[in-house]
Amino acid sequence: MAKPTVLLYRVRMPILPDPADGSGPDLSDQDLRVHALASLVTERGRVDSALLDSFIDVYVSRLATAGGATPPLPVPTAADVTDAALGARAMTEIPRDGDGPLFRARWEALAFVLTMMLEQRGVFSWLEWADTLGATIRVAAPGTAYYEAWLDGLERIVVHKEIADRATLTRYQHAWDQAAARTPPGTAITLRPEDFA
Repeated sequence: MAKPTVLLYRVRMPILPDPADGSGPDLSDQDLRVHALASLVTERGRVDSALLDSFIDVYVSRLATAGGATPPLPVPTAADVTDAALGARAMTEIPRDGDGPLFRARWEALAFVLTMMLEQRGVFSWLEWADTLGATIRVAAPGTAYYEAWLDGLERIVVHKEIADRATLTRYQHAWDQAAARTPPGTAITLRPEDFA
């Protein structure tokens, strides 16, 4: 597989050291997964990187107001005859306050924004998303967090829509891990072609 020569998406906001141990910019598994998705969809022209950045600026501001425990996934009921019905109900139960969605981590906001932007660009419809999210919830392990299932569903639909296959997602996750490892704390992480080696 050819290595990309131009990478359009990067973590524009610095990833700061973990305050608990002062370590470098280690990214969580969810961070790696969502940044891999963001890189792929911007490189492949499905999302505009400048627009993505502007939406992220808005939604990341919703981090500080998110308090309490992560809400559980909705439990499928008899009324959830289809995956789409379950997914639609799950979307109405998104963590929110009077001003909109709430996020406990930046990766959650990025997963939400990517989903919204891909739908707006016509990559999938809300009905397709509800069906995918519902199917993801049905097979989720007990205790799976709301946005973890959201991210799982986003990866599923990206693969289903042939934007990327699982191997490519994994390759990009590895590249983000490599980029984070060589990036000094407090600076933006940018992918380079050698991160794919």
